[in-house]
Amino acid sequence: MDSFPIFFCGPHCSGKTSIIKNLLSDGLILERGSEIGKDLFYQRNIAPAQQGEEFELEITLKELMRDRKIAQKGNIIGIESWHPGNLAYAMVRNPSTVAYLVQEIKRSPILSSAFGIVFSVSWDNIYLRTMTFKSDRKWAADFYTQISSCIDKSLDVLGLKERCVFIDANRPYKEVYEDVKSAINYFMKFSNPK
Repeated sequence: MDSFPIFFCGPHCSGKTSIIKNLLSDGLILERGSEIGKDLFYQRNIAPAQQGEEFELEITLKELMRDRKIAQKGNIIGIESWHPGNLAYAMVRNPSTVAYLVQEIKRSPILSSAFGIVFSVSWDNIYLRTMTFKSDRKWAADFYTQISSCIDKSLDVLGLKERCVFIDANRPYKEVYEDVKSAINYFMKFSNPK
């Protein structure tokens, strides 16, 4: 079986982590790729808005290393945020790095085979849902709404938009999850036409 990467992209509080965990436990994906930037945030405790140019490059290089491993495995893998989400962050906090990051990302061996599920969530719901930034909910809603506004451009510049399904994550979790399962079934049919 060829590698089948599905990335899950959207702002903070759109449900990416929960959805990927449930897809894994339901057997709809076989492996989970965590959000590298979020993992580093928790390890190093660097505020998201203060992560510099070196941080953007480090994330991109770690993603590319993981991409090479994914290309060899041949699994259905769900990856949180991945290059489009990381690039959206760079567009907001370190725009001078974007051209170089795009050039690096385009070397990914799985870029042309990836499918995406892109979540949108309102400013109000980010404000209400955030637990990570509960001490500054307004900042979180403002910052992650900016990130969300750059995802479309990120998908365009990476040539991924046509292989994405867009889902409104403002609705109840069960409805969102059903839409995600339908999108995965569509991707499977699209990639293996009979």
